[in-house]
Amino acid sequence: MNEDTSIKEKINVDINVSLVLNKFKNALSKLERVVGSRSTLPILNNILIKVHKGGVELLATDLEVGIKFNLGGKVEKEGSITIPGRTLINLVDNLYGDTIQLSSKNNILTLISGDSKANINGMPADEFPVIPEVEVGKKVTLDTQVFKSMLSQVEFSASSEESRPILTGVYTISSSGSLTLVATDSYRLSETVIKNGLGEEFNVVIPVKTLQEVRRMADEDASFELVVGENQVMFVFKDAKLVSRIIEGDYPNYKQIIPSKSSTIAELDVQEFIDNLKTAHIFSVEGSHSVKLNVKPEGLVEITSESSQLGNFSAKLKAEVKGEGGEISFNARYLLDGLNSFETPRCTLGIESRSNPGVLKPSNVEGRVYIVMPLKQ
Repeated sequence: MNEDTSIKEKINVDINVSLVLNKFKNALSKLERVVGSRSTLPILNNILIKVHKGGVELLATDLEVGIKFNLGGKVEKEGSITIPGRTLINLVDNLYGDTIQLSSKNNILTLISGDSKANINGMPADEFPVIPEVEVGKKVTLDTQVFKSMLSQVEFSASSEESRPILTGVYTISSSGSLTLVATDSYRLSETVIKNGLGEEFNVVIPVKTLQEVRRMADEDASFELVVGENQVMFVFKDAKLVSRIIEGDYPNYKQIIPSKSSTIAELDVQEFIDNLKTAHIFSVEGSHSVKLNVKPEGLVEITSESSQLGNFSAKLKAEVKGEGGEISFNARYLLDGLNSFETPRCTLGIESRSNPGVLKPSNVEGRVYIVMPLKQ
């Protein structure tokens, strides 16, 4: 982040400013998940408060994600201080009133709101790491609701295993006027595509954690700007900026994983499918969460599961089936993750063989596909 000269000169100088309490609460809530609580660097557990003529900046970082929030305020004295984030957030969240006054002396922050007053021990601001902004990069403007919907359709497929860092992010592609989000943990894969006329083209892998913070930050904005730099991305909102690292490396050629055809396609009711999978999951084999689907050409999908300890379950679902049918086994949890992300009343299940991936799609929706690897029977 570019250091403002006036702030740099006043670093660690005592502050005095009045803010609208609800706006202060809202800003702190957006920083909460980035503020560490057990970091090996104590300063990362803190929120940096910068007061200048234009208002107040609140900054937090875990060295992977950095957030800067801008607030207006009645400034009496400019300066900077860092305060333990959890303490500040928990305190302010329980205060009442219209305004809050912040003042500091000797690295102690005093907060006054209504009849409440508190003093919090802080740390010098010059120890807080600089959060660099992306000065040069490819810029696109994204509709908040569209982006949040797209993210909900793929994020659950990203890996949580740090052994393959590239799979812990969401592959984000802007190309030919379309935006594509892809996530996979190598057992299942989600892809969603929308045509939105984006101008500048790029492809980057953004950590899932970053995008989840973006979703929270963007709640009150109709749109936001994404700036893609060489090794960082920056999300620009009305009153805030979020900067994140890019996950380095080449994303797998995921297109080759998506089957080009399915010899059998069954269309089912999504909620009925979900309800029966949940029940089948109760009896699925411990560890693998295995359920078997038997697609029958006469218009049925039979779901079965069994446990040597608990018993077994079977259900027959009506379906519109095209093709010869066949049997295939899946991890029930993976199927449920995909189905719960669909917003249509019906979906299609495509299968080729027991060893080929299954293809789930919401009916009559372009640009959505969910791939699940089968389990050995």
